[in-house]
Amino acid sequence: MTTTQHPERYRPEPSGRFAADLSLSDDTTTAGSGGSGGSGESPQPVPHAPQPTASPLARGWTIVLGIVLLGLTAVIVRDVLVLNGSVSGSQLLPPVFDWFATVQSESWMLWAGIGCALVAVFFLLVTVRPRRRTHMAFGDGSELYARPVDVARLSTATARRVPGVLSAHTVTTRKKISVKVVTAVTPESAETIRARVSTHVSELSALLVPAPSVQVTVTSGGEGR
Repeated sequence: MTTTQHPERYRPEPSGRFAADLSLSDDTTTAGSGGSGGSGESPQPVPHAPQPTASPLARGWTIVLGIVLLGLTAVIVRDVLVLNGSVSGSQLLPPVFDWFATVQSESWMLWAGIGCALVAVFFLLVTVRPRRRTHMAFGDGSELYARPVDVARLSTATARRVPGVLSAHTVTTRKKISVKVVTAVTPESAETIRARVSTHVSELSALLVPAPSVQVTVTSGGEGR
């Protein structure tokens, strides 16, 4: 009886690029259920996405200030080229320096200093002012956000699905959803349609945090469908 000897398997030496063996086993756990290597550590909380906001007010003033500084830089470069003889013409900055050197104290300078201080305070307030929220959140702590115009479109589509509604138009703000509905029913039945539209739109409004109020206006305007 002969026995077959299996050749020894080749195992490459570890490269050292990994901190642990990459082979999978039954004890392998995911990163979100008990930490790495089954150490029993509590999972790290996933950070929430920040709520969308408008661009800071300082953005526009920063662009204007940048354009002014670029213009001043162009003047300085031109004066340097004129001084070196690369460009013909007269320098623009020396007259300004001469004026500052010979200017006398005047009463208007006090008011100019006060005006500059007010401008500085204005820029400071613009810089630290919180940015305006541009989206509405679906649920407390939710990762889903929508613009007011998107909520208005959802409200309009919801109102149009109510039987008897010919058309609908919605204006949405962060505090109020105003729906205008055109129906093809008698004024006696308009109140019923208004209640139905208000109920369906209120269900959509209840998903938002904070929930805006709902106002529905019904007018008659055509044949029934």
